[in-house]
Amino acid sequence: MARQSSFGDTRVSLPRVNLLPKEIKERRLAQRQRGGIAIAFVVLLALLGLWYVRESQKLTEARQEADRERAVAAGLRASKAELQPYAALGSQIAAAEQLRAKVYAREIRFSGILQDISAIIPGDVWLTQMSVALKETGAEGGAAAAAAALTPGSPGAGSPVASITFTGAGLGHVDVGSFVRALSTGPKKRGSRVYLNPYFTASQKDAEEGGETTVTFSATVDLSQAAFSGRFQAGGQPGTVTP
Repeated sequence: MARQSSFGDTRVSLPRVNLLPKEIKERRLAQRQRGGIAIAFVVLLALLGLWYVRESQKLTEARQEADRERAVAAGLRASKAELQPYAALGSQIAAAEQLRAKVYAREIRFSGILQDISAIIPGDVWLTQMSVALKETGAEGGAAAAAAALTPGSPGAGSPVASITFTGAGLGHVDVGSFVRALSTGPKKRGSRVYLNPYFTASQKDAEEGGETTVTFSATVDLSQAAFSGRFQAGGQPGTVTP
């Protein structure tokens, strides 16, 4: 590159002469290139070393985490083995509860029926005999179809689950009739009538004894599904079995 010198207003460019041989210039250029390559290689090795250290740390952490997970899994397996007898016991309890629900699905507590009758029977009417006939479970399909064809209010209408026959006496026909009317408007359970189709089968006046006239009668009444106790059933609903 030429040098410039100023003398007053005149600028003079001096020529620049490189006296180094061409071989030395090329050697220096090659040395600079090799130095750059070496520096780049060292930097690359440093980066690779940092990457290796980082990945090694990640691998170590992953192995430690895997060891912890295996320890937790081993602890859970040990706990499961310890609790297995309780699981078997729970299955037995569930099976027993299901069997109990099935057994009690159609339970009618006649102690409650007697309490209902004693509460609604007039004071001048008394019972001498009472019998109950339960409907067979296997015949419910045909019985329901037959009940649908019956006149509402007649014995057997409304798909009853049982029927009760009463034999008793009272001071008069009116008193006996009030007992039957009380059955027709008897108590409800879960919003449904328990007693259906109260019906006289006989009512006759007996001869006077000691100046007092009595009337003997026989009557029937059906029980609806509301008569089921609902004990041990799903949601306490009668006739349902816990799955």
